[in-house]
Amino acid sequence: MGSLQQPNRWRALALIIALAGLPGIVFAAKAKVPEGYRLAQTLVTEDGVALQVLEDQRISAQLHQDSWGNGLDEDSFDEPNDLMQHPLLEAQVRLLSASGEVLAQEDLGYPLAMVQKAPLKGLPEPVYFLTIDETATMGTYSGPATQLLLPAKQQLTPLNYKAADGKLKTLTLANTGKAAWKIATPAKGGVDELLQVSSFMEGDGEDDFVTRYQTFRFADGQWQVASHQKVGYWDMESDFPSRSAFP
Repeated sequence: MGSLQQPNRWRALALIIALAGLPGIVFAAKAKVPEGYRLAQTLVTEDGVALQVLEDQRISAQLHQDSWGNGLDEDSFDEPNDLMQHPLLEAQVRLLSASGEVLAQEDLGYPLAMVQKAPLKGLPEPVYFLTIDETATMGTYSGPATQLLLPAKQQLTPLNYKAADGKLKTLTLANTGKAAWKIATPAKGGVDELLQVSSFMEGDGEDDFVTRYQTFRFADGQWQVASHQKVGYWDMESDFPSRSAFP
């Protein structure tokens, strides 16, 4: 799988799933959608439970597609004045049992989100991507942020990784104007890795940019990270760095 820098693949996936129909209808009939929301997506897992994304009912499937990675503002809506009195609801993700019982539910802090089965090879259990679109209408440091879910064991608690200092931190992959990530298969085989590149200022000068290269690996039952950085600039207009740039 190549880089997930371009949002078009996510947009197409979101529209296809939103329009798929049958699985969403079945689970929606068993679990009430909260007032003000629409059922934006249903993804049935291997265990027969469902991951669902709920969005503000004013966000149609087409508006979701058009706004993904671009940001939402009042100009996106036919009645912008309504947003002043009734701000957009946060998207929610929830986990439903086969019988329609809500096993877990979380507010996501932003209006747009989606779930996808993670195409990661070599893991002991299926993992799912939860992507929350944190894109602001201006600036290059915001964008979709992806976390990893293991519904069979952790329900909606995102997976952690072990940092260099031994602490556990939430594994979050950024896709912004100055950050991108991709899945990579090691040359010698084994579990797929996650590569993250990000560029940021470190200093007071306009040219004081540093680029960080991170590799997330699953080993000994835990995601772990190797990281290094160097002076220099990277942004979305550049090619994704070669595998040799990452530790």
